[in-house]
Amino acid sequence: MMVMLPLLNRVFTGPFYARNAGTFLVLVLLAFGFLSGNEHRALIMAALGSPFFLAIVFVLWSLYLLKTVSFLWQELTAPEHLFLQTFWLVPTPKRVILWLAVQTALLFPVLGYGGWMLQVAAQQGRWDSFGTILIFLLLLIGAGAFLADFRLRHPNPSTLQLPHISLKLPYELFFPTYWLRHEPLSLVLTKAFSGLLLAGVCRLYPTDDYDQRLLHIGLLLAILGHAQVGGQVSAFERKYLLFLPNLPLSWAQRLGKYALTYGLLWLPELLVLLRNCPVAIQPDYVIWLWLTGWGWLLLMHGLAYGYEVLPERWLAGIVAAFVIGLLLIMFGVPVGAWLALGWLGAVAVWYWSFSLVRSSA
Repeated sequence: MMVMLPLLNRVFTGPFYARNAGTFLVLVLLAFGFLSGNEHRALIMAALGSPFFLAIVFVLWSLYLLKTVSFLWQELTAPEHLFLQTFWLVPTPKRVILWLAVQTALLFPVLGYGGWMLQVAAQQGRWDSFGTILIFLLLLIGAGAFLADFRLRHPNPSTLQLPHISLKLPYELFFPTYWLRHEPLSLVLTKAFSGLLLAGVCRLYPTDDYDQRLLHIGLLLAILGHAQVGGQVSAFERKYLLFLPNLPLSWAQRLGKYALTYGLLWLPELLVLLRNCPVAIQPDYVIWLWLTGWGWLLLMHGLAYGYEVLPERWLAGIVAAFVIGLLLIMFGVPVGAWLALGWLGAVAVWYWSFSLVRSSA
């Protein structure tokens, strides 16, 4: 058994953290970039005293579990890992222990933060919350191990066939529908990260004396959480809509259709901001923030559309954008300037890209 564990860690644990290094970097910047230890402790205390807030934490941990399970299922069916199908020959007790060890390693960020919450709960005498968190963490490990072993024993599971319903969709709904049907985990993780981040930033306002810049920083991180969407739209169209570049549409018509698509994808964030708008923030400022995010999503689409960008370079660009954006926000650049830069930049980049394609055709 001790011989198998290093092999499984090399196949699953190391590649998982390497592949999601960018996500973890953004989370670290979010968690420790502008929140102090005292503010983290205040959030933990709020979660320990509020079942609703604690449930939100559990939902986030469950989404992370789904990400690890999705990775394990993908790697178990990868052609280069077909030799792992013989792993089911290992006696069940030993195999379960190995899966528990692998899942514990994959859940290390959740277990680390959960351990901090357990420490605070013990110090404050919140034994009800202590027991709930401990049981939930154990359930996460057990559920992950069970699902991994299930896929190992059922490499080609049967699927439930639903009745086929044919609907005529406008072009603006093509990618959102594809994203929901074929990449639901990516959709859920992206929107959950963005929405819960904005809601959490709004809930921070009653804890201290913050100005509008905190909400602007939250918006910046929510936008960067959608950084991969432009590449996904481009890949979707290259695979399913090869005829699209030949349609008789002007650059403005094409940009308008993409703007409606991103407006639809960005709409949940408006609902989150309006629902959790802090008392210290005017509702019209929230509308301006949402319009700013819409424009910057469209700008990122123009920068990523039609290009094969290496993940390392894209990650470096995201980190640089976060650092530069954070500095500009802290120096007080108004939201109106961000709004104008986003929309004008989107129009300029798209017009330049369209003109370049036309000239090379």
